[in-house]
Amino acid sequence: MIKKLHLIAFTSIILFGCAGTSNFNSAKIDTLPELQTEISKTFNSPLFENAHWGVLIKSLKTGKIWYEQNSKKMFMPASNEKIPTTASTLITLGPDFRFKTELLHNGTLTDSSIIGDIIVRGNGDPTLYNRFLKDPKDVFRIWAEDLRSLGVVKITGNIIGDDNAFDDDHIGYGWSFDGLDVWYSAEVGALQFNENYVDIKIFPPKGKGDSILIIPNVNSRYFNIINNLTVIDSGRAYFRFNRPYGTNNIYLNGTIKRGAEPFEFTPSLTNPTLFYVTVLKETFEESGITVEGNALDCDDISGWNSEQADLNLLAVRQSPPLKEILQGLMKRSQNMYAETMVKLLGWNENGIGTFRNGKRVVERVLKGFGIDPDTYAYMDGSGLSRYNYISPEQLVKILEGMYNSEYKDVWIDLLPIAGVDGTLRNRMKGTKAEGNVRAKTGTISNVRGLSGYVTTADGEELVFSFLVNGHLVSTKDTEDVTDGVLKIISEYSNSN
Repeated sequence: MIKKLHLIAFTSIILFGCAGTSNFNSAKIDTLPELQTEISKTFNSPLFENAHWGVLIKSLKTGKIWYEQNSKKMFMPASNEKIPTTASTLITLGPDFRFKTELLHNGTLTDSSIIGDIIVRGNGDPTLYNRFLKDPKDVFRIWAEDLRSLGVVKITGNIIGDDNAFDDDHIGYGWSFDGLDVWYSAEVGALQFNENYVDIKIFPPKGKGDSILIIPNVNSRYFNIINNLTVIDSGRAYFRFNRPYGTNNIYLNGTIKRGAEPFEFTPSLTNPTLFYVTVLKETFEESGITVEGNALDCDDISGWNSEQADLNLLAVRQSPPLKEILQGLMKRSQNMYAETMVKLLGWNENGIGTFRNGKRVVERVLKGFGIDPDTYAYMDGSGLSRYNYISPEQLVKILEGMYNSEYKDVWIDLLPIAGVDGTLRNRMKGTKAEGNVRAKTGTISNVRGLSGYVTTADGEELVFSFLVNGHLVSTKDTEDVTDGVLKIISEYSNSN
């Protein structure tokens, strides 16, 4: 079994320190005031005396507030930022929207050749990856088969990626520089392949004569793996990698113990468009099609015009429906998907996918939920930025709005389920919260968030948002608080 090396999980920089757990009252809670007292004791644990909690728990049926603490104040939301992003995308585009990518040429098609260039033009489809395909290159192989069926065995020109549906700001505002080489900070673009990173498996040597095996999930000349690992038979093993900014050189450093279990790590790559067309060119060549030109980003071609009229359509790729993509965004907390959605909203509204254009759409949707644009700070789509600020009350308004929208069932299905899947798959197991709580997690350094829905023992549906900023304890300690509160709510019956 391959062990995934989690340097940082989702949008989290995990802190290990100040170990401790919260003790929850195991006695039966018979009244709402008793429940509120227990919730208050939990959120005011001495472990968090230097932190700031923002909490709102509210009945979806009656609108009654069951508990609140600093609910109107601003907090960094971490990946709870994906709640306004995803809600706005679903409301604006609907669950059945599909990304479209076109394969075109600008020359002459003969019996055996395309005299000219191949152009691939897209609007951000993020699904060319093994979560949606058996192999990330499957679409490229289909396109190669389409060309071969036309008799094409040679392309005299270049393979050009037209990414002008989106601008060239590939990372979010305020993202931490020292995390840009890791998968969760993958760049975003109008052409995206393999989620703009590479999964690399390392198999330590088993015997004395064996070597380390390093196997990427995509073989390509686009990136280089520089192995500086040392094999040891005893002592402490450690591993780290880095990809210097602006390069696709992946350096492996550290020591690997002989006979150890295999593991996997995932560095991001720079320039998604060039990665895309490089692998496309390589796939054509593997399929027996000679490409005489180069793989090019259209931004490197002087005077490139995305609206040129002399292009001939060869093939069209439509993505799976948006609801399936948004499920991956929310359950996995996939940052690149979230940033793609903001750009997509901008492209859909204004013809150019910029964050600013997309932000205007998000602000319009949130205003429909009763949240004015100047009352929060929406600075990226995913929550990696520490410039984002929103209140628990505002998150609850979005969750209420989606619960009462025409897309309620689709929306609920997007959220991780406690003890079942996504970022909550290992939490609240063996409690009445398991299979009950549906909520979005969020984690960056010193910040945690959990917002969603929970049902009491007698069937009353509640909406909640828990945000904590400035904590100096472990991830486990924050989960003890949030999950403990949801456990006692799940057990509570208002009819006692």
